[in-house]
Amino acid sequence: MRIGVDEHLSLRFFPYIDVRVGFEKGLDRRFLLKCKGIDQNEYELFLSHDTDGSDIAITSKVRPFHKARVLFSANREDLVKYTQLYDEVFKIHPVVSMDFRGVDFIMDNSSRWVVFTSKRAVEFFFKRINPRCLCNKNIAAIGEKTALALKEKGFQLDYVPEEFYSSSLIEFLKDKEDVLIITALKYNKAYDELENVKVLPVYENFIPDEIEYFKPEGEFDFGLFSSPSAFWHIKEAFGSYDFAKRIKRIIAIGKTTKSYIESCGFEAEIPAKATIDEMFKYIFKE
Repeated sequence: MRIGVDEHLSLRFFPYIDVRVGFEKGLDRRFLLKCKGIDQNEYELFLSHDTDGSDIAITSKVRPFHKARVLFSANREDLVKYTQLYDEVFKIHPVVSMDFRGVDFIMDNSSRWVVFTSKRAVEFFFKRINPRCLCNKNIAAIGEKTALALKEKGFQLDYVPEEFYSSSLIEFLKDKEDVLIITALKYNKAYDELENVKVLPVYENFIPDEIEYFKPEGEFDFGLFSSPSAFWHIKEAFGSYDFAKRIKRIIAIGKTTKSYIESCGFEAEIPAKATIDEMFKYIFKE
């Protein structure tokens, strides 16, 4: 079956597809974000921008005015969420640059403080650990999303740094006793310098195979990167920093990502607040 999709259609009006799809070469990659499986050789549905010659046509009467062409690199969940919010304003080229999976770990229950560095840390920690094990412990979180994920599980938080950076947390934890940091396999090595801190990796991010379908093509007014991995994984997947050379202005979500991008030889800007939403608001003002 062939589905014809109007290239001007906002992603929020495109349905989720639970079967494998193939697609024409010039298809706007936004629509692949809502496809469960992508396979150019064996597929059950084929996506095209030919709405006249297809079995089903999904059309739009709206012809949006695109202010700028934006490369947006993140995980699929965030790509779908924010592309749906902003693709009527910007011409967005999404790149599914990372995915997440849990790693084996053993919980040390002797800590007085337990610190979560991301909502992924919350997600993968509680896939294996009963929330009751954190009773009578002080709980801290980095970032609004992490804090919200913990509150949704019924926790009252004892500390959330005003800035969404590990440096703010490190300063706070220096005089605390028996701290356990729940984080990713690749974490800020500054934690290791604190004698009162133990680090427990509970997940890792990796390059998904489907990144090959989202290869950045052409020139971009802006490039938005949600983490150091969102930048580095594109280079690893396609073998060079050519994509970065074709971006007029690179926007990093925060100081850590900015530092990493600049260590690769490129200039980067950051919004006042370290969130994806703020990155889009930052370029909207330009």
